[in-house]
Amino acid sequence: MKPFFVSFFLFLSYSAAAIVVTPGEWDFGTIESDGGLVSQVVQILNNSEREITVTLISTCGCLTVAPAMLKLQAGESGAVTFFFDPVYEKGRVEKDMIILTTQPGVPKTLFLVRGEVLEARDGKKGGAAEESPAALAAGRVVQLQFYYSPGCKSCLRFLKHSIPELEKKLNLKIEVAPFDILNPEVYEDFHARLANLGVEEKAFPALFVGGVLLQGDREIAAKLEGELLAFAQGNGQDQPGVAAIEPGHREQIGVELAVLPILLAGLLDGVNPCAFTTLIFLISSLALAGRSRRETLYIGIFFTTAVFLTYYLIGLGLFQGLRAASVFPIIALIIKWALIGALLLLSGLSLYDYFIVRSGKSSEVVLQLPRFFKLKIHGTIRKRVRTTALIGSSLMLGVLVSIFELACTGQVYFPVIVYLVRLGNDPRAYLYLLLYNSSFIVPLLLVFLLIYFGINSGVIVSFFQRSIKLVKLGLAFLFLTLSVITFLI
Repeated sequence: MKPFFVSFFLFLSYSAAAIVVTPGEWDFGTIESDGGLVSQVVQILNNSEREITVTLISTCGCLTVAPAMLKLQAGESGAVTFFFDPVYEKGRVEKDMIILTTQPGVPKTLFLVRGEVLEARDGKKGGAAEESPAALAAGRVVQLQFYYSPGCKSCLRFLKHSIPELEKKLNLKIEVAPFDILNPEVYEDFHARLANLGVEEKAFPALFVGGVLLQGDREIAAKLEGELLAFAQGNGQDQPGVAAIEPGHREQIGVELAVLPILLAGLLDGVNPCAFTTLIFLISSLALAGRSRRETLYIGIFFTTAVFLTYYLIGLGLFQGLRAASVFPIIALIIKWALIGALLLLSGLSLYDYFIVRSGKSSEVVLQLPRFFKLKIHGTIRKRVRTTALIGSSLMLGVLVSIFELACTGQVYFPVIVYLVRLGNDPRAYLYLLLYNSSFIVPLLLVFLLIYFGINSGVIVSFFQRSIKLVKLGLAFLFLTLSVITFLI
């Protein structure tokens, strides 16, 4: 009698809820307990005049469904797949799947799943059994859109560990397009997709599997596997009316434009009057100390190595700190506009210095090393160039000079670091930091090589003095370019 009453109840409920479920129930027949999963595709039609959301909840661990939620427009139908696992069942089986809708005033309805499970016979599996969901989905490619903030540790664990584990378990190829939710344009796109689905923002991270949205770590962990299986088998829900967002579209603008400005920034900072004047003083001091060309080259190599490592480690620390702070939207916004303002100011001051140098008043430029730091650097150089501990002294000299010079070279370096933070969670940002510092030491190495091969230091000094105004003009253009790119990303 139960099947009759359940079917009658279903008929009344579906009519009231204005949904039509086909078939009205699922009889999987007679199967053996070791025969594996059996499945049934069920169509659900929204027969009402309004959009509804259908949620399916199993009453038994042996009965699962994917996807567990459908959003249907008026007159639209969607497919779900039921899976029944007979391994722990025996005899006559009757299980219910609860069907809920957002139709006002409509109670929950029940979908009946029934059949008979026989004890397994050795060496034989039931012929009615079908392949497992993982086998049905094997080899498919599923694309996900993942919205998260760069400082979210659970998000990084999800990308690094959970996705590979799911790929291995389900035999799927999962392609994840990450989106930095702190980027205002990305956040705007995300809300456009929410509006199209008719749902509200609940939690981050958020994940789209086709047209299905999962929000928060807990919901993603609970439902992602089922949604992946359903989507890979072609039963997943596509999102109507929303064009797919290109993965990392806006972040790629900054990444693609990053290489050349960073390369130029490093080179220009390397011939920045702050750094180059110190280098010339070092070479002159080595000559006065009676150092040979070979010794000068060795000192130059160790000095340059220390400069590179010191600058890179300082930059890495600042980069990590600013990236961690940028997980807060208000801080990320402040960083962006503060950087744009600083870059425009530095561009203007560099242009001003260009005209000052052009008028023959190089000592009056604004962007130069303060006198206090100049005296500190010169005193350190005089002390270190005469010591007999060549390697240790050269390394220490490089570290100390780098720290003192930051008061001036930081005018280029710090904006570049903040600019790299604005690139989001792209791992290439670390490579760009290496690129900047490698470019920065190129002029240092070149000068030491020229001295080693017999070029007089006076020739180098003369060339530098003639080039100051071009360096200042180049810095003005560089700062302006970085400000424009920062505005775009």
